[in-house]
Amino acid sequence: MIGTAIGLVLGYTLSYAGARYHLIALAPEVYSIDYVPFAPRLIDGILVALVAMGISFVATIYPSWSAARILPAEALRYE
Repeated sequence: MIGTAIGLVLGYTLSYAGARYHLIALAPEVYSIDYVPFAPRLIDGILVALVAMGISFVATIYPSWSAARILPAEALRYE
């Protein structure tokens, strides 16, 4: 959760700076615009954070389920 919060803050800070100061320039003879536009939206950040947390949670289910089936004495026998 801490990593997700730090990533959101860092991502919004960088995208705000990119939108305000036009940090990434493009060649005007190739593209019709001269910089990369940024449009940070709150709902996008919330959606990405929820999906990332959900995937992280789902990824922990099988290992914890497998570990719960092993008796503690059996796990410590070969240590």
